[in-house]
Amino acid sequence: MSLQHRKDSVRELRLKQQGITPPKDWNNVEQVRDVVKQQIGAACSAAIYAGVDVGGAHYSLTEHDQTELMAQNAAIAAGAQAVPYHADGELCRMYTAAEFSALAQAATAHVFYHRTYCNHVNAWIARAGLDELAAIEYGAELPADLAASMARIMQEVGGAV
Repeated sequence: MSLQHRKDSVRELRLKQQGITPPKDWNNVEQVRDVVKQQIGAACSAAIYAGVDVGGAHYSLTEHDQTELMAQNAAIAAGAQAVPYHADGELCRMYTAAEFSALAQAATAHVFYHRTYCNHVNAWIARAGLDELAAIEYGAELPADLAASMARIMQEVGGAV
């Protein structure tokens, strides 16, 4: 068994563990792009789900958590003075409108940042060749034009990159 075959076998095993089907041909740029895009999507979701820290407490942001945050934030927007919610591992309590608004803003900014970054990485993947695809991973510094685009968007919404 050659060293390259071993490396490919390990790479394919790691992909399968992530629920991603490896490409049939590692030299087919479209197949490799598809795999890298799936890896980036999974990493983006994991980064979002990891959540935010607000007011000394941690809040996970799974899809269920995001849905609940949106519903409670709608109640605040409709005039509720307080809503029930809880930080990870803590007992549910009533959050004042100001407390909950701060949590909702932090969560929204967190999700927006990661979705926007993921979108820019996907644009990078779409134009990358095989050599460049091998180096693209979640958290990587974006190419200059995409980094400038991301910075512009984040500045316009009041965030920071």
